[in-house]
Amino acid sequence: MTVYVTKAEFTRQKSRLTRAKNSGDPLAVLDAVEKTVEEWDGKAWPDDWARWARALDDAFFTFRRTVDDEEFEQHIERWRRVTDAIR
Repeated sequence: MTVYVTKAEFTRQKSRLTRAKNSGDPLAVLDAVEKTVEEWDGKAWPDDWARWARALDDAFFTFRRTVDDEEFEQHIERWRRVTDAIR
């Protein structure tokens, strides 16, 4: 039996992503995408799943341009893990 993301869940997840993007903090976007992908685990993903992938790509570009090498190294494995999960 296929389990779907409910409309209420999708609305909450989309709002979380929008707030994270509007914050301007790439790590907030990473948090939002990571949490959403965890919530989708074992469920059929919504048709609009690429919205989260695009947000993650955009946030990574900003993150890489704005942090030093030490901070980048602290977070790169998490970025890779979340990116792999959503692809």
